[in-house]
This record gives sequence, C-alpha cells and structure tokens, in this order.
Amino acid sequence: MQNTERGQKLFSWPRLKRLGPSFIIFCLIFTLFINLNKSDIILSMKKNIIRIIIFILCLSICFILGYEIKPTQTLPAKPIRENTDEYSFIHPLLATGISDTRNPTPIYANLAKKVQDFITNQKKLSNIDEASVYFINYGINGFFSFNEDENYAPASLLKVVIMVGYLKESDDNLNKLDKQFTYTSDISHAMESIPFESPTKLKIGYSYSVSDLIDKMITDSDNGAMSLLLGHIDNGYLNEVYTNLGLKAPEDGSTYTISAKEYSIFFRILYNATYLSKNSSEKALSILSKTTFGDGLVKDLPKNIVVAHKFGEHINTKGNLIDSIELHDCGLIYNTRGPYLLCIMTKGKTLESLTDTISKISKIVYDDVSLR
Repeated sequence: MQNTERGQKLFSWPRLKRLGPSFIIFCLIFTLFINLNKSDIILSMKKNIIRIIIFILCLSICFILGYEIKPTQTLPAKPIRENTDEYSFIHPLLATGISDTRNPTPIYANLAKKVQDFITNQKKLSNIDEASVYFINYGINGFFSFNEDENYAPASLLKVVIMVGYLKESDDNLNKLDKQFTYTSDISHAMESIPFESPTKLKIGYSYSVSDLIDKMITDSDNGAMSLLLGHIDNGYLNEVYTNLGLKAPEDGSTYTISAKEYSIFFRILYNATYLSKNSSEKALSILSKTTFGDGLVKDLPKNIVVAHKFGEHINTKGNLIDSIELHDCGLIYNTRGPYLLCIMTKGKTLESLTDTISKISKIVYDDVSLR
C-alpha cells in the first residue's frame, strides 16, 4: 500500500473517503444550527457570537481530522532473494515474503493462541525452559509463529544444509553423487573424542558414495556420514547456501545459533524448488521423508501422513555436568488437506519432556489444520 501524503488533490478519492465521517459530523452540527427556534434567534448577540465560534471550531476540527488521518499502512513483506553479484539484470527469487508472523493470519488466530497457551503452561510446569514455533500452511494460505526469533543450537539440523550444498554441486556436476569416500580410523578416533557423540554405522576402511552418505546422514542422522561428507565438501558450495539465503554461516571455534524462523528458510526453498533444481529438491525432500526419528513431529500423527523432516539434539554443559538439553524438529507435513511447514525448537532439562512438548504441539496444529 502506498503512503498517503499531505498536499494531495483537494477532492482526490482517498481523501474524500477519509472526509466521510467528518462530513457526517458537519451535517449533524449544521442541522442543529439551522433548527434554532425563535427564542434562540432573539438571544443576545453575545450568545450568538459564542455559538458561531463553537460551530466554526467544530467544523475546523472535523476538516483537520479528515485531512490528517491516514490509513493504516501494511508494509509489503520483503521476499528472500539470492544474495549474489553474479548477475547484472536479474535478482533470483528464493522465497516469497511473509508478513510478520507474530500477527497470525486471522483464520489461525485461535490456533496460535492454543499453541501459545500450551507452551506457557509447559513452562509453568517446568517441563520446558523455552520453545519456539514457526508455521506456514501451503494448502490454505496462512501462517503464525511464537517466539520465532529465539536462537538455539541447531546441532543435526545443519545436516540438511550439507545435503543442500552437495545437491547444489551435483546440479553443476552430475557425477558428484557417485563419487566414493573412505571412512578412515582418523575420522573414527576424532568422533570418539567428542562428548555425547552418537556412534556411526560406517565401518573403517569401507568406501561409500556421496549419495549413500547423504541418505545415512539424513535418515539415520549418522554423524560418521556427516563427518566424511564435511571432510570432502567444496566449501564454496556450502558457504553459498548460507550467503545466498542471507544467513550467517558457522565459524570454527564459535557457538552457532539459529532461530526457527531462519531455519525454516531451508525447507521453504526445497518445497518451492527455488534454490536447487526441481529434481534435486524432490530428491532432498524424499530423503527427509524417510527420517527414522519417530518422536517429535510425527509421534502423534496418523501413520499414513508423510512428513519430510529433520531433528536436532544439543546438550549444553557446565563443566562435566549437563546444564540443559535442546531438541528441535522441523519439516513439511503432507496433510491430506494440503502440506504445511512446521518448525519447533525447544530447550529444557529432560529429553522426554521436550519430545512430549514437540509431539503435542504438532498434534494441536495437525488437528486444527485437518478440520479446515
């Protein structure tokens, strides 16, 4: 919506619309004024002058209000465009702009309140310390969010970014996914030195194709596969995933955090097929739909509902003690009424309470969307 400026034409349509209420007030005042009875007419000149002054003041106020009151402006949402200087005449669109999701689409106002009330109650019960939700419905256009800008440690969520980096390179080099990498004892020993690291299914001395490693890294969240892929990735492609989306990239030796709103961009570009080729985007979401993590988003949903998602778990420590746990689950739920994106990030003391929180929020959203 364009700004409404002072100094526009006296009888322009926008201004006439704003003058409507003032005109009604003027008519009421004028009617009262002309219907003065005879006793009013013979009032003293002093009283008549006072009445005329009041009438002129009221009319002036009405005119000023009609001239100055401006319509509420809704700023257009800024789209996400590829952050690159490669082109001179185009600026590729990656995802359409979404207005402030803190103000939910009216049809999801009640759902947003349900989710917010549930999270507030979970915090009161000390089941969680923090939670964030980001929702977009692609079936029936609409969105809402809660605490969407809170930052969390993404952990295994970033495996999706690694996959996107490799698939982007494979769009330029069709043989990339067939390339073989060998899992070595050095990688195995390095992984064993990381606290709370989950064991890998890879075997030392065996070689695996990039395609197989991506499958294992996503479906089983295999950290050995992730380490092997990271060790051979073209950092140019990996860093471009972040920079092209306008996101900060992780740096060695520093704690990396991301919000639910920011992370959702990765699933948005996959669903829209605006960053990778259509075939690569389809392949990525197909792999994500085979994720074996059965808690979180999918736990309380019907078994026939396809969910392309990725979870991430991070343990915060103080010394040798566990201080808090973070659990996140984000993805696309292919509901029979149309797909929707749901990203839930949580932080608390126990993994059980976090998985329960995510699964219940997911069920609340699913039940509401399914009724529309």
